[in-house]
Amino acid sequence: MGEPAFGVLGALKVRTDGVAVRIGGPKPRAVLATLLLQPGGFVSLDLLTEVLWPGGAPRSAVANVRTYVRTLRQALSEAGVAADGFRTEASGYAFDVEPGELDLLLFEQRLELARAEREEGDDAAALRAYESALGLWRGSVLQDVPSSVVWDPEIARIEGLRSVAVDECLEVRLRLGDYASLVADLRSRLAEDPLREDLWRMVVQALRDSGRTAEARSAYAEAERIIAAELGIEPSAPLRAMGEEINGYAARRRTAEAVPVCQLPMDVPDFTGRADEIGLLERLLSAAGRQPVVVVVSGPPGSGKSTLSLHVAHRVRESFPDGQLFVDLGGTSGRAREPGDVLAEMLRGLGVIDSTIPSETGERAALLRSRLAQRRFLIVLDDAAASSQVRPLLPGTGGSAVLVSSRRRMPALPAHHTPLGVMDRDDARALFGAIVGEDRVRLGGDDVDRVIAACGSLPLAVRIAGARLANRPGWAVGALADSLHDERGRLDRLQTGEMEVRASAELSYRQLPAPAMRIFRAFGQLADVAVAGWTAAVVTGSTDEASAALETLLDEHLLELVGTDGVGLQRYRMHELLRCYARELAVADGREERKRQQLLVTDALIGLARTANSAMPNRFLGVLGEPEPLTGPEAALAETVRARPVEWFESERRLLVIAVGAAVRLGDTDRAADLAIEMASFFDMRGYYGDWRSTHQLVLEAMPEKSCVRAAALLRNIGQLHLYQDRYAEALECFDRSRAIFAELGHLPGEAVAAAGAGSVHRVVDDLDAALDAFVDALRGFGKAGDRHGEAVAHNAIASVWLERKDPEAAAGWLDGALELSREVGDRHREAQVRRRIAELHELRGEPGVAQAELERALGIFDDLADTHCAAYVQQSIGELCLRQGNAREASALLTGALAVQQQLGDRRAEARVACLLGELHHATGREQTARRYFHRSLSTWRRLDAPDQAELVDAKLRSLR
Repeated sequence: MGEPAFGVLGALKVRTDGVAVRIGGPKPRAVLATLLLQPGGFVSLDLLTEVLWPGGAPRSAVANVRTYVRTLRQALSEAGVAADGFRTEASGYAFDVEPGELDLLLFEQRLELARAEREEGDDAAALRAYESALGLWRGSVLQDVPSSVVWDPEIARIEGLRSVAVDECLEVRLRLGDYASLVADLRSRLAEDPLREDLWRMVVQALRDSGRTAEARSAYAEAERIIAAELGIEPSAPLRAMGEEINGYAARRRTAEAVPVCQLPMDVPDFTGRADEIGLLERLLSAAGRQPVVVVVSGPPGSGKSTLSLHVAHRVRESFPDGQLFVDLGGTSGRAREPGDVLAEMLRGLGVIDSTIPSETGERAALLRSRLAQRRFLIVLDDAAASSQVRPLLPGTGGSAVLVSSRRRMPALPAHHTPLGVMDRDDARALFGAIVGEDRVRLGGDDVDRVIAACGSLPLAVRIAGARLANRPGWAVGALADSLHDERGRLDRLQTGEMEVRASAELSYRQLPAPAMRIFRAFGQLADVAVAGWTAAVVTGSTDEASAALETLLDEHLLELVGTDGVGLQRYRMHELLRCYARELAVADGREERKRQQLLVTDALIGLARTANSAMPNRFLGVLGEPEPLTGPEAALAETVRARPVEWFESERRLLVIAVGAAVRLGDTDRAADLAIEMASFFDMRGYYGDWRSTHQLVLEAMPEKSCVRAAALLRNIGQLHLYQDRYAEALECFDRSRAIFAELGHLPGEAVAAAGAGSVHRVVDDLDAALDAFVDALRGFGKAGDRHGEAVAHNAIASVWLERKDPEAAAGWLDGALELSREVGDRHREAQVRRRIAELHELRGEPGVAQAELERALGIFDDLADTHCAAYVQQSIGELCLRQGNAREASALLTGALAVQQQLGDRRAEARVACLLGELHHATGREQTARRYFHRSLSTWRRLDAPDQAELVDAKLRSLR
């Protein structure tokens, strides 16, 4: 068999026909390494991003990953390496390789063959297979590629597999009598781990069987001395028996065969769901063999950790013939058990009498490891408090497995970590049905889902709700759902007998340090929304204290880390029932303290929103002045927010909208207005018209004073929204009212912005004289205020009027000025808007090629800025231009895409126009049915807009089809 094409068992290697292939660049090499570590498995873009940029990915990360993959494919193809198995999927990649093409797969294949030969008793064939498998190793896994924490679990598995294979090979060599070189190899292994009694036993046996009795005795004495010095115990029975034999001692009396121990409590009879988690835990526990396995199941209060662990323990007990130990560690009792006391209990379970149990915890732990070294036990450690409590209870060698349940994450343990969340909806329904009976679930219909939703799919809550209903035969499921609807009394109703959600949460809460308690209560005032860690820093006043508190809450599973947002900040969410408990606790802090915390967060949001808005690519609607320097913990985000304002707004959008409503409820309409006004540019750019309307109208209606700068700014922004959605009379009324208020207050920038808005309305309704007057007034106001951004807007607006009048020469000078101003102030968004108008100018001059080039440049800018709204208008313009030039295929693709965006954004005027254009296109290409459908869509939209002239034109096109 030839050498594998790909290698990871050492330096990363690619070969074809025996010749090494160079894969240039660290990033493509890291991509290839990641794919080869999971041959045939799906590797997501997120995973590759974490490998390539562990300190935080750039904005272009996804595009860069795709580039690296293309580079990798090209390098393989040019070298003649078969890469047919390279698959691109929706959000990632996979690389299918045959076992003979990758040294890792070939190693595992040969190792399986070696073990099969060994089981059949053919040691000679087994040795050849073992040596063939181990011969594939050229060093440590991927030793020449910068390491990644993403790879660590798989690399640890592979290295562990190699270690076990070496040990198995040594045993085969011992049976075959390969004594000469075997002793040296065993000594080499012992240098790495001198407490391996199985290796010492083989050394002694090899020396004895090769006639080197004196050396065998010396080796046994050395083993006895090292084990006594390090562990304070004598060797285990197999090694001790070997020592007695070579030293000529009489065989000691053999003890009776021990009866297996089983301390597991009774399994839950109605256990339901969790099939994926059960399968995973069974696979992990079954891997215990030559090395012990530790699995930690952690999760929030009430998630069913103990129930699941006990259920799985019963399912796998047959795999552990020496017995099963169960210990309640009392982690949430307030009096967590000391490791020394637990060790004594476990040793008694293993048959050690009290008089021989050492007094020191370290000695007890060593004795436990010794007792477990040659046996297969399953140990269930329930309700663990911390890693330090669990670590002394773990075996060191042998085939035992340990299953730990805890509310706390324990990353310091050498274990497989399995976080347990809430149940999925179907499992929660099944659990509810197992308790109350399937007939009541069937009759309950949608009310069952209401109960599950009120319980947040938390197993404890579902079990309590089901038990309450089961104990009340006369209740309908709807009555239970109604009783759980109100959050304020929900925890009172989620208790029955000894089960209580509140008590379960309290056990975790009361063990928190004071800063973590404060952050926990603060989350009770937030809606069900994921928030960034800086909000906690604002509440505590200290970034370091908040960071530590958040980590504590994560460790205790009282918060959930839901991911990283668009600016690279981690975001956290609290389970709904935990929020109910946190809200109850926050009441004790008093109304003034709660208000103080809310205002701290609101002020921080205002400051960050102003910072973001000042850096927005389409800044125009914020007219309240420049941002002031941030002073609180949020100041650490200022540079990030300025660098990525759109991403920050996107990440915080839900929290910002909620904060506007919260400020109004507190009676602080000034703060609510400040926040709403600063969000308008973002809402405009991303087309969030619902949020735009709800925030502005809510604040405006609540304001006691309607003649202030804030009210004028709100009116101006609402006018812009009316304009976008074709409510021209309402738009003009808002602009005029806003302009009058600004004028009365002497606020020149605000007056100019409102004048520009009014001019836009006049232009759209074809009152071009009024539009020109308004735009000239706006230009004058911007000039007096020294607002160069505004001057660029006014120049472009005046040019639009001359273009409507089909006078490109009159528009040209204004467009030159607009383009120069846009570049001067670095406003790329305004530059793209100007280029749209320049394209109109060139088309009027009969230069369609130049016009399309300008539109393509504008589209590129809007795409870079992720402004789907404006990009759709440019796409529409390119589509119209292509249609007029007879390029039906490209026009169809562009106009169809623009129509979808306009429909999503609710721009019915643009939607009607594009639908009509698509009707004309399909009519011209002979697709009459499709043309008729688009004309009908356009006609109905124009009629809803009460635009009879446009409706008549489309109706005429329809009649011509008939």
